[in-house]
Parts: sequence; C-alpha cells; structure tokens
Amino acid sequence: MFAAPLLLLALAQSAQAPATSAAAPPVWALQPESVIMPDGSAAPGVTVLVQGGRILDVGSDLSLPAGARPLSLEGVLAPGFVDAFSAFGTDRPAQEDSHRFTPMLRSVDAVDFKESEAWDDLRNAGVTSIHVLPAPSNVQAGWSSLLTTGGKGDRILSAKVREVLSVAIQAVNDSDFGPSSQSGAVELLRNSNPQQIAGIQKHGAIVHVDSAESIRSVRKALGKNIERRWLLWGDVGQYGGELRDELVGLQLPSAGWSSRDIETLKRLHKAGVKVVFGTWAFRFVSNPLKLRRAAIFMSRVTGDPAAAFAAVTSNAAAFIGSDDVGAIAKGRRADFVLWSAHPL
Repeated sequence: MFAAPLLLLALAQSAQAPATSAAAPPVWALQPESVIMPDGSAAPGVTVLVQGGRILDVGSDLSLPAGARPLSLEGVLAPGFVDAFSAFGTDRPAQEDSHRFTPMLRSVDAVDFKESEAWDDLRNAGVTSIHVLPAPSNVQAGWSSLLTTGGKGDRILSAKVREVLSVAIQAVNDSDFGPSSQSGAVELLRNSNPQQIAGIQKHGAIVHVDSAESIRSVRKALGKNIERRWLLWGDVGQYGGELRDELVGLQLPSAGWSSRDIETLKRLHKAGVKVVFGTWAFRFVSNPLKLRRAAIFMSRVTGDPAAAFAAVTSNAAAFIGSDDVGAIAKGRRADFVLWSAHPL
C-alpha cells in the first residue's frame, strides 16, 4: 500500500497564540487507527491527549479528563517530518561575504514567509518543522533557525538554534573573503578560540566537514565540552569511520543513489552512526518530497525501519537540539500528520 498524507493536524498553533480568556483550552482526545510511536512502530488503539498545542499524554489505557473532546481519525497518526538542514524559503544564500566570522547572522532573516504555495508543498509532503542553515561559505557562518510549517501565526520556533561552522573545502573556497584551503579554515577556527564564544558554548555547533582531517581538527579546536553535529560532504565512504555512534547529517544525492552511496549508508548504519536527512544543497533547491523518499530507501537498504523513520523525525530533532518536535510523546508540540498507512 502506498501511504498518502490525508491531513495535517495543526493543533500546535494555539501554543503560540495569546490567551483570549481565562478559560483553559479544550482537551482533544485523538483516536486514530494507529499511532507511530517514538521507535517508529505503528501501535493500534492508542489515544493522544492534546491541550493548548501540547501533548498531555499518549497511551492505550488513558482515562480521559472531564470534558475531553474525542476525535476519531481514520488513518495513521505520525509526527511531522523534520527537515534537519534546509535552505527553504531563502531565494539566495543566507550569508555575509565580507567577514570570515559572522556569529550574529541569523538565517531566519533571509527566509521569505510570504510564499504560501511553498509552505503548502512542505505540509503536503508531511514536513512540519524545518531547520534553516546559513550558507557555509564563512568559517563561522552564523545561527541556524527552527521554523514550523503548521498554523498561520508565527512560524519561528527559535531564531537561534546552533552556530554553523565550516571547514569543508567545498564550502570555504573563496579567497576573496575566506580561506582558500582547508588548513587555512582550520587555522582560522583554532585562532578564533571558539570555546570562548557564548553561543557555541551554550547551544553547540553544526560543522560542515568533508575529511577525517577536518573532523579531528574541529574536535581539537572545540574541545570535549562543546556539543557538535556533523554535516557531511564529499566522499563520506573515505572518512565515515571517524563518526562511530555520532549524529550526522547526510546529503541527499542529486542524481540518485549510486552503489557507493548505498554501501556507505550501510556501513554508517552498521557502525552505529545515527544518520539524519535534510534538503539543504549548494544550489538551494529544497525538495521536501526527498525526505520521505530517503527514509524509505534507508529502511530498505539497512533493514532497519525504526532508524530510517528516526532519520526524519526523532534523530533529526536531536541533531537540531530540540526536544520539542520529532515524536508523539508527552510534553512535545502537537505537530501531527494523518496518513493513509505508515508513511514508510
């Protein structure tokens, strides 16, 4: 059976809305045919309680609060997909080209929120959260931002999520405003003393890398106490062994999965690497349909549908550093998509 999205339940939008009265918002008791749990399995007979845009509880034997409004749903209720690294909404790279370090730049400031059709396309693909990154042309490119596609109010969940760094030679290669070699980028990063930058200390960093050397250099420059996530470029098969048991963003191939791409994905998974997918590309063409396709492909290649589903939901949220999206779990945002069957 081919699963199709039936409906986006934007029950989280009221979480951002000001209260209009002293009365508490209603409690909704969502009762779909099955619910996709955090481990990726479809559990029948599960009720999801929602109030004020938040999930109150999830379970099969819940006692409904007085006044709860039952809502029977024909289909499979799943958490919305999370685009872990995106350039969505930016008609040009979110970057500032006259400095090598732009720690105050916010990628959200380059997003066009008026393109309603584009936001509709995201929702129709089951995507409810996008993590927008600045272009990695600078050694320190600025702040990433987390946005929601649901609702009609404020789409900004967080304007400052993680600082984005780059020592990938594919990215930092313009000698007019940055280093023209990877060693130059690493030297600039090390000399900037990133451990003293408050944003990186508190929120961690996403780092563009494309070799074992760049990974080791970043680890040395950042030290052990700064959380980092890796966005991988180049031939990952040559250096993926450096990333055992870590969370990494894997680029989606533009021309289909080659035999080497498939083997690399298998080996990363076998090494315990937690892969997440995003639609970011140097040409800034974000196709939200690619997220689900990549997860389906990973499920078939690795034989691990739970890990594949996590790549576009819970692990994607952990990559960002958010405990608010990516799973139907108590306390999280009520970001749901109703499907005709399991989305993978």
